[in-house]
Amino acid sequence: MTAILRSLFFLSATFIFLSGSAQAPGTDLALNHNRLLREKTGDGVYKQIGNFKVVGTPYLFGEKNKGNLFSPDGTKAYNIFLSYNTYNQDIEFYSSSNPDKPLVKEPGEADSFFIQPNIEIGILSPLKFVYGTAIGSSEKGFYQEVFAGKRFGIYKKYKSELGYVSTNYIQSELRQFDLVFDYYYSDAEKKTVKKIKANNSNVIKEFKSIKDLSGLVSNDAFSASPDEAFKKIFENLNN
Repeated sequence: MTAILRSLFFLSATFIFLSGSAQAPGTDLALNHNRLLREKTGDGVYKQIGNFKVVGTPYLFGEKNKGNLFSPDGTKAYNIFLSYNTYNQDIEFYSSSNPDKPLVKEPGEADSFFIQPNIEIGILSPLKFVYGTAIGSSEKGFYQEVFAGKRFGIYKKYKSELGYVSTNYIQSELRQFDLVFDYYYSDAEKKTVKKIKANNSNVIKEFKSIKDLSGLVSNDAFSASPDEAFKKIFENLNN
């Protein structure tokens, strides 16, 4: 294969990856932070999952983030350290009586949690996550609230997948945690939750029967910060 053909193959593979259902990293703070954590730890530290040795971390923003945790039975915990496992959707948290061994809330046992601001890693305002049932979703897991309006809300759902380690072709059992996310919007009137792509044409088409959103946000705005672009759109939709 010539050098030109190899280059074309690489560009085609890259395009296919970026066109998938999950969003590319772009400027997403969590994806960039988790990638840095994986690069920092290297291949020598891993978790055993089935037959695979998995490097990196499944925890959003790493482990032990300061936050608040709320359960369906009314139990509340403020200013605790918690870890959000995006691979199995568990929430691990630490009590003052046993700060070294985490307690675990399995999917459905917590209805929401907050990660508090942490300037050191770039979290400038609290991040709110709600369990799927709170917005009418039947999917297991938590959704980050980007904007919640009276009728329409926009959310971001993170998950970790087991991907191949591109720098290691020798150890066939080696994998890495690849953090990805998709956007979903809720419609309280129709009681639905639907995936939506972060681009201008798709958003205009999705809501054309409700409101003309053309000219409100550009594709450049989505590329620079999809969260902010979606906030502007959903503020407008709820007016």
